[in-house]
Amino acid sequence: MNEMQNLQGTVLVNVVDDNDGVTKNNTSFEAGTCSNNEAAITDILMKLEADDESKVKFSHFTSLHGERIVGGKYSLAPALLTIVNNIIKVYGNFSAKSKMNPSTIETVYIMFCAFVKEMTNLWHEQVIEGLMLKWRDAIKNVLRINFKVAFMMEHLKKISCAYISSMERKKLENVGLMISKLEAKLSAMKEEHVKISEQSKVFIDVAEEFN
Repeated sequence: MNEMQNLQGTVLVNVVDDNDGVTKNNTSFEAGTCSNNEAAITDILMKLEADDESKVKFSHFTSLHGERIVGGKYSLAPALLTIVNNIIKVYGNFSAKSKMNPSTIETVYIMFCAFVKEMTNLWHEQVIEGLMLKWRDAIKNVLRINFKVAFMMEHLKKISCAYISSMERKKLENVGLMISKLEAKLSAMKEEHVKISEQSKVFIDVAEEFN
């Protein structure tokens, strides 16, 4: 996502900066950040942790076009080279521990880089559950072949917290609006009550005198 975004002061939802430079995020995934959203948080985190069959495909990304350029062991679309170089600069060669043939794992490697590129181009308001599950598949595909990218899954969890927090803030805003409308209606009813009381007082007084 293009700019450092803080949600409730603790959760950063971007992984790279405006220049596709990867930034380390030392902010902890504090439980207190989303203490009021436990059920929703648990639901989305369970989905992120689930070892479901991957559904992510090349066609799900838009940054894979153009003539491939060799970057280390792999041939990548030009749009992905900067992403790869900056991840390696911050976290090291995350594919170094994999012993599989590069040509065998190139597809999942490319989709992983494409997911990081996609994430850099989105604001947190644009993130939806379906996107996070697609990103989960891209991450887990490379985790299964021993890429050292656990840091990216942790970051995805922070994004999920930001996503839930955003939804909850919208709910709070809606409830606040309803409260304002009800308070205005109550105030109008109180004024009407006073008006009716004043108008009926003369008749009440006469009735009491008669009694």
